[in-house]
Amino acid sequence: MNFSVYNNLPIGQIHAGFTPSFQAYRPTATGTDNVSVNRELDRILDKRVIADMMNSNPVVFSILKSNNIKPVIDVENFKKTTYNHSIDTKNKAAGIYNYLPADLKNEANLAYIQKGAMLHDIGKVLIPAKILNKTGRLTPEEAEIMHLHSKLSDALLATQNIEPEVLNIVKYHHQNKKGSGYPEIKNTLNGFDINTEVVALADKYSALTENRSYKKSMSPQEALSIIKSDVDEGNINPRVYNALVGYVNNSENQRLTTQLMTKPII
Repeated sequence: MNFSVYNNLPIGQIHAGFTPSFQAYRPTATGTDNVSVNRELDRILDKRVIADMMNSNPVVFSILKSNNIKPVIDVENFKKTTYNHSIDTKNKAAGIYNYLPADLKNEANLAYIQKGAMLHDIGKVLIPAKILNKTGRLTPEEAEIMHLHSKLSDALLATQNIEPEVLNIVKYHHQNKKGSGYPEIKNTLNGFDINTEVVALADKYSALTENRSYKKSMSPQEALSIIKSDVDEGNINPRVYNALVGYVNNSENQRLTTQLMTKPII
């Protein structure tokens, strides 16, 4: 399924019928050392490091206490449920960045995007495993606790030498253009900048297309259709969505081209 969206066509038109493209591949910019970004998450995923971060910022304990959450650091569960998602979100965010129109790309910072994407869910080390691993739908109370991971991520990482722009991504990656996401951005949505928009969309697409304890993975077509409804409702910037579509189409083109090239000749 080709989800190409052309500049001279309305965003609402999604074109069915996948056609392999053999145009020259436009390489994804890397912007920063992937190994270094991955190592930053690996460095933080240490119980002693996380305990030090918690002790250095009383806001962390305040969030936990006010929501009746025991301060239990569960690194192993994070590695099972969230580590690969963090890497995937980083990779997809870089892919979206690569297909942004020139004016948005000039506003964005790929190094911040990759670092923010890699660290965005670190607060989940403090979310109870029974909620992270739940196979059914979360109750409203459980969902409220799950939503705390953004604030917890920000509070933990605020103790580190991390750029404010990256912390902004981490804190607001579940916000949207209408400001109806979480946590609340008071008075203005300037905090939901282009870097955060890219990571938020990458996070959503990654979550939809991977297996979770409560659902099976969706196809790119299904995921883009769901995200398209958010575009129609004004929650997602259509120009950033177009970049995601470009990235997904290119990835599918490469996959099918590779299959054709490696197919045995009979």
